[in-house]
Amino acid sequence: MYRYAEVLIDVANRRLDQSYHYLIPESLELKIGMRVLVTLQNRKIQGLVVNLTNDLPEELASVKLKPVLEGLGMDSLVPSDLIELAHWLAQTTICSMAQSLHTVWPLLNGKVEEWIIPLAALTDPDVQTLKWLDIEAFRAIKVLNRARNRGIPIKTFIRRAAISEAALEKLLQAGWVKKEARFVSIGEGPVRKKSLGEASLKRKSSAGRTYELSGEQATAVKNVLTALAEGSPQTILLHGVTGSGKTDVYLELIAQVLTQGGDAILLVPEISLTSQVARYFETRFGDQVIILHSRLRPREKMKAWEDILVGQKRIVIGTRSAVFAPLPHLRLIILDEEHDGAYKQDENPKYHARDVARKRMEQRKGVVLLGSATPSLEAYAAAQSGKIRRLTMTQRIGESTLPPVEIVDMREELMQGNRSMFSRLMQQKLRERLERGEQSMLFLNRRGYSTFVVCRECGYVVSCPNCDITLTYHSQGQAMRCHYCNHQELPPLTCPKCASRYIRFFGQGTQRVEEELQGLLPETSILRLDFDTTRSGDAHHVILESFRRQEASILVGTQMMAKGLDFPNVTLVGVIAADQTLNMPDFRARERTFQLLTQVAGRAGRSTKPGEVVIQTYSPTDSAIVRAAHHDFKGFFWEEISYRKERNYPPYTHIVRVLLLHEKEDRVIKAAHDLGACLQQGRLDRTLGKNELDILGPAPAVFTRIKNQWRWQISVKGRHLDLLRAFIHQGVQRFYKGSASSGIILNIEVDPLSS
Repeated sequence: MYRYAEVLIDVANRRLDQSYHYLIPESLELKIGMRVLVTLQNRKIQGLVVNLTNDLPEELASVKLKPVLEGLGMDSLVPSDLIELAHWLAQTTICSMAQSLHTVWPLLNGKVEEWIIPLAALTDPDVQTLKWLDIEAFRAIKVLNRARNRGIPIKTFIRRAAISEAALEKLLQAGWVKKEARFVSIGEGPVRKKSLGEASLKRKSSAGRTYELSGEQATAVKNVLTALAEGSPQTILLHGVTGSGKTDVYLELIAQVLTQGGDAILLVPEISLTSQVARYFETRFGDQVIILHSRLRPREKMKAWEDILVGQKRIVIGTRSAVFAPLPHLRLIILDEEHDGAYKQDENPKYHARDVARKRMEQRKGVVLLGSATPSLEAYAAAQSGKIRRLTMTQRIGESTLPPVEIVDMREELMQGNRSMFSRLMQQKLRERLERGEQSMLFLNRRGYSTFVVCRECGYVVSCPNCDITLTYHSQGQAMRCHYCNHQELPPLTCPKCASRYIRFFGQGTQRVEEELQGLLPETSILRLDFDTTRSGDAHHVILESFRRQEASILVGTQMMAKGLDFPNVTLVGVIAADQTLNMPDFRARERTFQLLTQVAGRAGRSTKPGEVVIQTYSPTDSAIVRAAHHDFKGFFWEEISYRKERNYPPYTHIVRVLLLHEKEDRVIKAAHDLGACLQQGRLDRTLGKNELDILGPAPAVFTRIKNQWRWQISVKGRHLDLLRAFIHQGVQRFYKGSASSGIILNIEVDPLSS
C-alpha cells in the first residue's frame, strides 16, 4: 500500500497551478486517476491523483504533510492517457492544469457540498421522543428517513424539512446525524456499469455497403487502411474537390475500423452540421453513433460520456470538443473541412482540434485524417514537405462537374448606372432559374440589415457602449445590435453628436439582401439562413429541409451554408460581395477568401443538372478571387506560400499572442508594459537575439474593448515553438510576481488564427 499521493489541484490559478503531495490515511484506498478531496490553504477542494509513491521528493522529507480527506468517485477514474493528454495540453497551450483537466475530462465538473448523513436507525423508539420535544426535529427525522443512509445535501435538507440552523445543530449534538463534505458532479449519478457481455453485443459489425465507391474513393480508403495496419501514428491529408465524395470515404473507413474492433471520431466544424451528418451515419451504424457538442446540457453530456466509456457508443460525431471523447478502442480521428477556423478554441485552453487529434493518435498509434477541398496552408505545406501524407480526389462523383464561375466587376455596374446590390448578370441568372424551376443560393458573409449607421455631416458612427465595435442595424425589431455583447438600442432620428438629420444606414447584410431580393422578385419564395434565423434549437434543420423540399426558390445566407450542403436542384450560387472577407486586417484574409469562395461555389451543380457561379466584387483582379473562380488550389497555394515566406508568416514561423484584459484602461496599459518589460528581461537573461525571437508590442488589440473589458496584446514570433512556449511561460511567471498583474486576465494563444 502506498503512503503518499501526488495530487493535481483543481484551481484555475497560475500561482497554485501545480501538484502537491498528501499523506494517504490507512483506511483509504486510492488509485491513479481518482478524484479526491483535500485541503489547500484552509479550503476543501477537489484534486486528481496523478501518482502514488512511498518516496517523497528530498525537499519534502521534513515537511508534515496534510492527509487526503476522502476519495471521490471510484467508478469514474480518469484514464491514464487522458491525464497525459491534459499535461500535454496545459504545456502546449500555456494554460493552467485545472483548465486543461476540465477540458479533457468534463466528468470532473462539479462542486464540493456539505451533506447531512443519518447515524442511527430513525425508526428506533427513542427517536420518537423527539416528536414532543421539538416539532422541527420531528420534521427533520421524516426527511432523513426518506433519504436513509444515502444522506442529503444540507441546503436541500433545510429547505425540505423547513427547519432552522438551531434545530439542525440540536440533531448534530444529539448524535443522530453528521456533516460530510461530498463532491457532487454536474449531472450527478455514477458511471453505469455493464457486463462485458452486454458491452460486446454493441461491438457487432455493421450492415454491408449499399453504394459503390469510385476509383479515387477506393484508392483513398485503401491507403488509409494500409496506414492503420502499419500500427504507427500517422496524419493523412485527403484533398478532394467539392462533391468528390469525401463523406462516403469516411463512412467506409469507419465501417472497416469497427469491423476490426476499433472506434472512431468524426469532427465537423459547425454544430448545425452534426445532426445531418449523424443521420447519414445512423442509417448504417444505428445506435452505435452518438453526437457531442457544446449545446448539450451537462446531464446529457455526462450520460453520453458514460455510454462511451462502457463501449455502448463506438462512433462519436461532433464539433471540436468531441476530440476528447474517451472511446476505449480509438483508432481513427477524422476532421472534415479541416481548414475551418471553428476547430480552434476561443477560450482557455486555446487548443486546435487538429493538434489534439494528432496527440491522441500518437498515444493510440492510430491515424488522423484531414479532409478538405481547400486545405489550410499549414496542412498542405506539411504534405508538400513530406511531414504528412497526401491523398487526392480530383473528380466529382457521378455525372456532376465543377461549375463554371463568372466574376462581375461591380465598379463597372456602378458606372453604368446600376446602383442595386445585384449585378445585371446576377438578376438575369436568377430569373432563368425561376423559369426552369431550379433553385439558387446567395451568399453574403454578414448578417443584419446594414453594417453600420453613420452621420453624413460630421462622420459620427453609432458604436456599442461596451465594445469597440459599430452597431449593426436589424430591420427585424427595428434595433441596432452589437454582435459581441448583444447590446441593443433604437436607431437615432438625429445625430447624437451634431444633431444632424442626415444619419443613414450603410453597408449591407443578409436581412437587407432578402428584402431587396423580395422587391426585385416579388412572387418568389425566399428563405434566409444566418445566426438570427437559427437561434432556436432546430431552426437550422427546419430551414434546410424546407429548401430541400423546394418550398423556396432562393436561399440567402452567411458562411453557414458554405459547408456540407448538397441540394440536387441548386444550379446557381451567387456571391454578393467577395470583398468583405478579402479586406479584413489579417494576413490570412486572402486564404479565407479563397476557401470561402471555393466552398460556396461547390454548392452548385452537385447532381446531373449543371451549375453556375457568379461572384460580385470590387477587386476582380485579386488573385484569391481569380484562382477561386478557376478552382485552382495549387496555383493559389504557391502564390500565398511565397508571400508568407517573404514576410516570415506561418507556417515559416510561430506566433504566441498574450492578450491582457481589465475593466480599467490605465490598469491594462500598465500591465501590458510591465509584461513587455518582463519578456525583454527574459530575452537578456537567455541572451536571445532578434533572429530567434521577435517581440511585437505592447499595443492595443484590434478590438480595444469588448464587453466592457479593455484589451492590449503582446505577440512573440519565433521559428522554434518549444523555445517560444518556454520563453512566454517564464515571462508570465515573472509578470505574476509583480503588483501590476493583480486583477489582470491573461489569454495566451499559440498560433492564433486571427489578428
